[in-house]
Amino acid sequence: MKLGVFELTDCGGCALNILFLYEKLFDLLEFYEIKEFHMASSFKEHDHLDVAIVTGTVSCQRDLEVLRHARNYSNYLIALGTCATHGSVQGAVEGKIRDKLEKVYGTRANTMKALDPKPVVEYVAVDFALPGCPYDKMEIYQLLIDLAKGVEPIKKDYPVCIECKLNEYECVLVKKGLPCLGPITVGGCNAICVKSKLGCIGCRGPLPKEANPAGEFEILRNLGYDEEYLRRKFKTFARGELRW
Repeated sequence: MKLGVFELTDCGGCALNILFLYEKLFDLLEFYEIKEFHMASSFKEHDHLDVAIVTGTVSCQRDLEVLRHARNYSNYLIALGTCATHGSVQGAVEGKIRDKLEKVYGTRANTMKALDPKPVVEYVAVDFALPGCPYDKMEIYQLLIDLAKGVEPIKKDYPVCIECKLNEYECVLVKKGLPCLGPITVGGCNAICVKSKLGCIGCRGPLPKEANPAGEFEILRNLGYDEEYLRRKFKTFARGELRW
């Protein structure tokens, strides 16, 4: 199968995380022929792809053209990382692009053709979305193996709290009063923040359904966290998706 990895505007960590698969990356190479992966090689060959992986947000015209190419020339498109699935931190910055340019550069001229950062899912249809900042690298490994073997991948639609209970971690929200977004954040990280005695920061984005941000907001406010702090915490990775 033919695979391409395309990087839009982001920190580069999502593409780098694929290389951090180390030995398992060689397992993938038994099934995939890599046609483009800038983080790994300067080799590039334009061809129709079986699978295209896209990381980052659409933040300039070049990003948009790369994304549309990846969509148009692939059978499966995977949005990888929270920038691609929800917009993440850069998507959470408020204000219009020309206002930001003026604030930073002193001019509203947009010579770099910058766009307001948005997740790829707002521009094209994606077949699979794996969130996380960083995402669990074993998730992309398993997804690629499933696709190569013709197995229907499992989509995760349960909260981080489920993984806390399965691991028998102490609830940091109830027991310690820490601001934990686990009840409204989609699982798949194996509750790694709670494992470290910290509250979930919501980096995998909101649950696709049945999330109750209003209830979470009220609980945290009753614990003494002020509204502005909570507003910023809720939107850090999810932009305006969480409302209360």
